[in-house]
Amino acid sequence: MMGRTLKAAYEDLFLIVGVSLVWWAGALLILTAAPATRGLQAVANRLANYRRSSMDVFWEEARVRVGQSWLLTAGMIFIFAMIPVNIWFYSAGGALGWRSIVVVLWLWALVLYGMVSQYLFPLLCQQSEPGVGLALRNAALLAMRSPLYSLLGVLFQLLIVVLCFALVAPIIFLLPGLLALANNFFLTGLLQEMGLADPPPVIEKRK
Repeated sequence: MMGRTLKAAYEDLFLIVGVSLVWWAGALLILTAAPATRGLQAVANRLANYRRSSMDVFWEEARVRVGQSWLLTAGMIFIFAMIPVNIWFYSAGGALGWRSIVVVLWLWALVLYGMVSQYLFPLLCQQSEPGVGLALRNAALLAMRSPLYSLLGVLFQLLIVVLCFALVAPIIFLLPGLLALANNFFLTGLLQEMGLADPPPVIEKRK
């Protein structure tokens, strides 16, 4: 999946740069952050399913189900903020004692959150019935079905973030698009294994 992500980014570089820049513009405006995220994920989802994609896909998907996009985004932000706060609360002060167990549990919750959340927006684009509740259930089931694979997806995305911040320029031009591609390729990889998504096209070698 890592190779497919990088290959897709290379083959559609101008599209990835374009949607990344538009996503940053939407995120900075705040009110358009959730629709912009849906549009970005829709572009990446089509590429991960080996279909042609374009900026038109971004604009079309960003305009639909805005409330649904915001519901999912708000929930993800709330949980992501709540977990570190609880880790800090139970680890602050003197000797931890029983609180160390709670801290460990919250650390595991953070890992689980990363494993599940990477599938949420991609599932909204992949499902025939794009409901938030259905996406949450399916994301949790996929993460539990293939925990090591899902953890690898999270670690790969962390590597992308580290490299983009180290090189600085890719933060603006590539980071959002690369993360969206990683989300969707790891999702479709699982679905292909389960027979729920089309396999990669076979490229015939010239004789």
